[in-house]
Amino acid sequence: MASSDSTRSRRGGVALLVVVLAVAGLAIGGRALWRAAQTVVQSDGCAFGSYNVDLDRSQNAAIMVSVVIKRGLPERAAVLVLGAALQESKLDNIPSGEGDRDSVGVLQQRPSQGWGTAAELSDVHYATGKFLDALLKVPNWQTDPLADVIQQVQISADGSAYARHEAQAQAMSDALMGTTAAGVSCDFGQPSTAAAASAVATQLAGDLPVNPPTTSGSNITVTGAGWATAAWLVTHGDSLGIDEVRYAGQRWQRSKGWTQDAAAPGTAVLASLAEPSS
Repeated sequence: MASSDSTRSRRGGVALLVVVLAVAGLAIGGRALWRAAQTVVQSDGCAFGSYNVDLDRSQNAAIMVSVVIKRGLPERAAVLVLGAALQESKLDNIPSGEGDRDSVGVLQQRPSQGWGTAAELSDVHYATGKFLDALLKVPNWQTDPLADVIQQVQISADGSAYARHEAQAQAMSDALMGTTAAGVSCDFGQPSTAAAASAVATQLAGDLPVNPPTTSGSNITVTGAGWATAAWLVTHGDSLGIDEVRYAGQRWQRSKGWTQDAAAPGTAVLASLAEPSS
């Protein structure tokens, strides 16, 4: 239990923050005060509706869903694999030696149980594929309760625990599969480096079944793509240095999220890379 002195100290810190923000509000107005308060309490990450997920976990989720899309499986497969990962690792790609017993990766699969080598299971693409291979052998996997289906794949100590993640898995799947337009927005600072447009195009085409992206300078165009491609770009924004994504009348920017953009086409997803900071 915390001491009364430490409790008073925490309360004093909160009170001081409130006073500082209130004084700032008198000077710069309510709207700027709200932005200042958000800066204090929020960190870099991605919002999937009401669910806030850090950047690395969001990118892992995007990779997992890309495997589902590339295999042409229905969205229920994405919900199931995300629900499993949220319970097993919180979507962290846990290295060998840091999980339970010999469990490895985002799904905490065990080499000793025939899932693959530790090196293979550290690859989110591979781990997801192995889960889907097993999933497709489960009778009625598209219609049976989420926890029951996942337990038949993962065979964990407490299969009922998967059920608590279904709502979040559904929200994340809706965004990453493109079912929900502009369903994920990520916020992060100016990157110190930015990938080459050609490297981003190659990685994107490797993950999703899209037309070959074209590049011009720091710009990327993916003709015929949709919201799943836009979501992939947004969730990879921090690691690849993506500054802006535009599609179907909407524009995402690191510092502003999604806003209306009447000039954003509905026939192609456009992305622009950030200028590296000096």
